Amino acid sequence: MNRKITSIVLAGVGGQGSVLATRVVATAAELAGHDVVTSEVHGMAQRGGTVTTTVRYGDEVLSSAIPDGEADFLVAFERLEAARHLAMVAPGGAALVNDQRIAPSIEALRTAGYPADLDARARDRGVTLLSYPALRLARELGNEKLASTVMLGALANFLFIDRRHWREAIRNTVPSRTVGANEAAFDTGAEWLVGAPSFSF
Repeated sequence: MNRKITSIVLAGVGGQGSVLATRVVATAAELAGHDVVTSEVHGMAQRGGTVTTTVRYGDEVLSSAIPDGEADFLVAFERLEAARHLAMVAPGGAALVNDQRIAPSIEALRTAGYPADLDARARDRGVTLLSYPALRLARELGNEKLASTVMLGALANFLFIDRRHWREAIRNTVPSRTVGANEAAFDTGAEWLVGAPSFSF
């Protein structure tokens, strides 16, 4: 029996909330009744280095590893990180990219270069790329740290996880004093992306 597993890569730099966002996704999937496995890789995150995390969920998940070209979704909290991780997305998958640009490290530039051709590269790979003004929307909500939750709202449009599970995951994961703000950010992200292409994951 073929059991579908949904594989998600989240990539950002230290301080953008990648790890917390990963915990929200994983918790929402668990609340929806899925088996869930996650992983975290930190590259000098304290100094603005790359933070890459994965979430895999389905009926039975045996490994957190996502080989190149097999992720269903990439959620990139910064454009350079989208360029660095685009090869992980399967043809027919989607990359949701915060259009924020953070001054990259020398190593990051050496390995990826700044992605002037990111849209073309995604098209060539058969990946749908959705560029997303998460930082601007977060600032309009009064706190730019909410950008990662805005991106989760966008991601939720593509996953068959009920909104009540997302809300419970937010309440169970973020600091209690920020629950209302994070719920507003999630709703903002979900509403902004209404009308985006449909995916069957």
